[in-house]
Amino acid sequence: MRILSIDLAHTSYANLGIVSFDENDRSHVAEPLSARQLGLTGQPSPHELAYRIDDACKKMEIYTLIFDGPQGWKHPDNGLEHCRVCERKLNTPGKTGLPGHSKPANYLPFIDFSIEVFHALTERGFELMTSSSDGRLVLESFPRAAWGKLGIRPLPSKSKSTVSDLVRADEDLRRLFSIQFPEGFTHDELQALVAAFAGVAFARGDKAGHEVTGVPPISHEGTWREGFIINPTREALAR
Repeated sequence: MRILSIDLAHTSYANLGIVSFDENDRSHVAEPLSARQLGLTGQPSPHELAYRIDDACKKMEIYTLIFDGPQGWKHPDNGLEHCRVCERKLNTPGKTGLPGHSKPANYLPFIDFSIEVFHALTERGFELMTSSSDGRLVLESFPRAAWGKLGIRPLPSKSKSTVSDLVRADEDLRRLFSIQFPEGFTHDELQALVAAFAGVAFARGDKAGHEVTGVPPISHEGTWREGFIINPTREALAR
């Protein structure tokens, strides 16, 4: 079984963190993929990204995707003023409001890009996670929470991370799980990797290996609203 985990970026494809995670009866293997390997060049486009990811998933027989970025806007009736339910519960730094709004405001370009990617993927046949999801799925992650759920100190932001921070995170993951992956993962790739543990547990049907936060996604006034964020637990990999 293989999944694909992506630490999303909207300014440059070079800033994407893309990791394929392969699980079988004997091993867990993670490998980085470059945007260029997937044919992604030039100015980032949500529809181009969705097309290339969809194509890669078909070629690699991947049925579960996981993205670090919001899948939908806030629902007007969720009881919160500025954010989705999952964001309030996990205390995300960026808050997704009603369409066209975010807190802080400088998160809006990324949020808008991410929601468009999810929308484009659903148009290509992927489903958002609900209580009865099946088939080709695209999930939402929040790597900072994923580190915490595993009892590992989260990576600092990309601009503040040092080489020693990356080495420490790398070593912490290897101590926690029996997993094979190359040395020298970038910040973006490590963020994608830690999120991938939840995706592989979910794809395996292992309820003890992941936690779900939020409310089901719903289509409202032509856009997706709310949605679940999935995080790993220490039982994420089959022992």
